[in-house]
Amino acid sequence: MPRIVLHVGLPKTGTTYLQALLAGNRDRLRENGVLYPFVRPGAMFHGAVEVRGSAAKFGLADEQVAGAWSAVCERALSYDGVAVISHEVLAGATPDQVRAALAPLAGAEVHVLVTARDLGRQATAHWQEEVKLGATWPFAEFERTELRADTGPDAGPDAGGVRPHFWHAQDFADCLRRWSAGVPPERVHLVVGPPPGAGPEVLWQRFAEACGVDPGILDASAAPANPSLGAAEVALLRAVNAELDGRMDRATYLRVVKRGYAEGELAARPGPRPRTPYRLEELLRAATDRWLDDVRAAGLKIHGDPADLLPVVAGPGEPGPDDAEPAEDPAAVARTLLTLD
Repeated sequence: MPRIVLHVGLPKTGTTYLQALLAGNRDRLRENGVLYPFVRPGAMFHGAVEVRGSAAKFGLADEQVAGAWSAVCERALSYDGVAVISHEVLAGATPDQVRAALAPLAGAEVHVLVTARDLGRQATAHWQEEVKLGATWPFAEFERTELRADTGPDAGPDAGGVRPHFWHAQDFADCLRRWSAGVPPERVHLVVGPPPGAGPEVLWQRFAEACGVDPGILDASAAPANPSLGAAEVALLRAVNAELDGRMDRATYLRVVKRGYAEGELAARPGPRPRTPYRLEELLRAATDRWLDDVRAAGLKIHGDPADLLPVVAGPGEPGPDDAEPAEDPAAVARTLLTLD
């Protein structure tokens, strides 16, 4: 019976690092009984987008992603060993989408794996990612509309409201619930992201343990991480996005601004990264404690130290994410980017 590991997110938890490590070592992995399926360039991403029905959000046409998920699953099922499928776009799937995604894997030994990181770093990472996708809002507005919305971190449709995107995207307990329907508890895994200052190999070691493979088969120190922006660079990008409003189509924005400018040029600049304000520590810690209680009560496996999920926030009185100022003229930057359209 094929063994399939479904790594379904969460976003901003080291997924880019893990995927780059797996993709860059496909031959070495196969030599050791592990497959990271390759069908065509971008197939795993396209498959996840197809499952979620979110092609337009990523500037893709439906025909570009059609059939990608079944192709990836077929390749995984054809392998006599452990196959790992990974993409964070899968994390937010609805129960119906989860059932559709698992259907092609019927009969396989499916393991569900969710990576999580402390909510302090996740809050600024989530806000920054929204800015990289075109948002102009300051962190204060993100805090008001996402972190402190009336529906709160544990509300949802069943409570008469719509859950804010941040809480839905980062609730590892809820993600595990949705993706583990019909999967025995011993095959459901929470991988805890390491604390600040830990080497990247720590995440790989915990991930490999959850997959049931020897972490020593790969050198985990060289894979790239997802580009992160400094506080001043986020401030500049927010202002550039305001200048570009309505002047660039979605696909071009993702190519020129997000991937080229933000993740290329801005991410390479040194500077302090934004930190979540101290005032949010209690809110984030309470949510983390509730979610960990749910995971333990369900009898799911935890790989790594749960204490590493305690929120990492700025100290009292330290500068907040909105205190930085753009170091360049955003109008001039926007004009330059429009020439690359």
